Amino acid sequence: MLKQFSIILIIYFLGDLMQKALGLPIPGNVLGMLILFFSLYTGIVKLNMIDKVSDFLLENMAFFFLPAGASLITCFALLEGKLTAILAVSLISTFVILAVTGLTVELVQKFFRKKPVKIASHIENIGNKGNNNESGRNTKNVHARENRREEVI
Repeated sequence: MLKQFSIILIIYFLGDLMQKALGLPIPGNVLGMLILFFSLYTGIVKLNMIDKVSDFLLENMAFFFLPAGASLITCFALLEGKLTAILAVSLISTFVILAVTGLTVELVQKFFRKKPVKIASHIENIGNKGNNNESGRNTKNVHARENRREEVI
């Protein structure tokens, strides 16, 4: 597990180093996440190389928000006059994020619906034998299921 944690930590430090060296306006931890994503996508880092420590970190994510919450409590006097504005921005941004996420999901679904659905080989082998395939089974139900499957996808 120490090796897995070391991999994640090295990637984090690479992102932080990249941000400081290049002076990018993106935080180093975000760059580290992008590096991790592309490392996983290209196969440089395999999922089994970081899966246990990743699961641990995800399961205990709420624990890592405690310091941020405690610092908000200590700085409450600074936020007191701006509480309404902060609440308004939080609510508006939440609804904007929900709307953008919904639209993105719809666009992705429409994009994948346009791609042809690959059908199973036993359905492709249906010849001019009426409604029976090579094995002699009736394929009317297979066609009906395939049509329903295309509608769902």
